[in-house]
Amino acid sequence: MKQFSGIALAVWLMAPAALAQSPIQLLEQANRQREQGRLTEAANLYRRVLASNDRLVAAHFGLGVTLRQQGDLTGAIAAHRRAIALDERFVPAHYGLGLALFQQGDAAGAVAAYERAIALSPATPALAPTYYNLGLAEEARNNLPGALRAFRQAIVLDRNYGPARLGLGAILRRQGDLAGAEAAYQEALRLNASPAEARFGLGIVLYETQRYSEAIAAYQEALRLNPNLSFARYNLGLAQAAANQPTAAIATYQAALTATPNPIHQAEIWAALGDVHLQQQNLETAARDFQKSLELNPQSLRARNGLGLTRRRQGRFEEAIALYREAIRLDARYLAAHNNLGRALADANRPEEAITVFRQAIALNPQNPLAHSNLGNLLRAQGQTEAAIAALRQAIVLGRNELWVDRTNLGLALTEQGNYREARESLQQALSLRPNYGKAHFGMGSLYALQGDTARALSSYREALRLFQLENDTEWIGRTQQTLQSLTAATRS
Repeated sequence: MKQFSGIALAVWLMAPAALAQSPIQLLEQANRQREQGRLTEAANLYRRVLASNDRLVAAHFGLGVTLRQQGDLTGAIAAHRRAIALDERFVPAHYGLGLALFQQGDAAGAVAAYERAIALSPATPALAPTYYNLGLAEEARNNLPGALRAFRQAIVLDRNYGPARLGLGAILRRQGDLAGAEAAYQEALRLNASPAEARFGLGIVLYETQRYSEAIAAYQEALRLNPNLSFARYNLGLAQAAANQPTAAIATYQAALTATPNPIHQAEIWAALGDVHLQQQNLETAARDFQKSLELNPQSLRARNGLGLTRRRQGRFEEAIALYREAIRLDARYLAAHNNLGRALADANRPEEAITVFRQAIALNPQNPLAHSNLGNLLRAQGQTEAAIAALRQAIVLGRNELWVDRTNLGLALTEQGNYREARESLQQALSLRPNYGKAHFGMGSLYALQGDTARALSSYREALRLFQLENDTEWIGRTQQTLQSLTAATRS
């Protein structure tokens, strides 16, 4: 917001009889020093003015601005409040108070100060920055509807005020309106408003809409514009990993570690490195990454869960179980640990405990499709077909990302139940979602074999074998080869 300064401001604040040449000259000099960045000299001059006239509102305001710029937020707040006590209708002091309170972490106090500044001001384009800062304060106290209203009002007052577009994009993204967020960031770029931050925000939206190549380009441009942009390298690594560019992701994370002094942030980067190495089946390297993350941040749920996944893949089930239980102790509502604990217990041949854990996960969040899917698979393996079918149907209703897996497992369970018509429908739906899913072809082979259609069964098993060989899935290659041999032998006899 434009600030009053100089003689005009002093005249506005004081009766003509109170004017004195020396304080006015000092006030003018203090304002010039502040505008030129000479903050210590400015603060001393404001204090000299106030020593001669403590009721000079402009000097209290100027001192408040200067102290805030110096980082003395307590002094700034006191100076702005003294200015307001002298003249409650002095808008710049309310605005300055809001800035200082926000920087001090008092978002609610900042909201009140900005709202008072707005109430005292005409609705002109000059008020857009106040609404923008109001939006930031509302966002800080997690009042997203209030933040959205404030950013939109800033745009109503001044359509070319770019920072409000950035704020609008951030809120819309948090509310799940990714199309609206993308449009807001694109408009910010058109207005050339903080282009590095706009590219970064756009990159997040592109990542969340799974447009990974575009997200990578957006993050790279943001870093070109501002190499010191916080979290941009970390997010770039996430996008590269999602785009199946593990080598690039690893290099990006390593660069981020060099550029990030904060140990908590470093812990997140080590955990992200662990995720990439885990995906690449570099289990020892992944374990070291996750352990490094835990050294930096023993409270990291992500690193503990990742290390548990690594130990489980290494066959070290009891270690994995202990890691998941510790993650749950740290956060009883951490669903990923519940799901992974259940799977580790099942791997360790403790199915009843695993079933209990999956049911606990569902009780925590009945809308969690993965827990229903895991429960259904385990119940089917335990021969509880009816209960398995119910759990798998619920996973499908909730729409898990890998829906073809649940469709396949449901088809297998329905086949075991003897419900061949629905089994075939479910397996065909799985193949329509993922035509190269080997287990669905295997399921079709089992269904055809039970129906006596040997030719189709052999064809389906052979296609399953081809796909398992492409994936180098040794377990299912062996299982399918054995099934083919048995069916071929039965056909000849």
